[in-house]
Amino acid sequence: METGKKGIYIIESLIISYIVTGIILCILAFFMYQTKSGMKIANIGITLTYIIACILAGGIAGKKMGKRKFLWGMAAGFFYFLILIGISFWLHPGEALVSAEKITTLLLCSAGGMLGGMLA
Repeated sequence: METGKKGIYIIESLIISYIVTGIILCILAFFMYQTKSGMKIANIGITLTYIIACILAGGIAGKKMGKRKFLWGMAAGFFYFLILIGISFWLHPGEALVSAEKITTLLLCSAGGMLGGMLA
């Protein structure tokens, strides 16, 4: 398989996963507005959203690649995290580069992508 096609498959999986992320976050916001939930519920919902989106991205990438699905899934989860952190730094330039929360998010995204690749 050509290197260009691999890149296109990863980009395609990321676009789809970010669309799903937007939809899930809108549903979460509506739910929180209706129930007047606290930040603890919001943080759990956001974390679950990241995991679901990365499982989806990893599954799509793994299915398209055919071989070493779990590695391509993990790569999709990693790139999902990189885009997420890039947007975060762009919106909040004074944030710390490394924190326990960011490392946890990186591990969850990579593991979610790997799981999606294995299930593909």
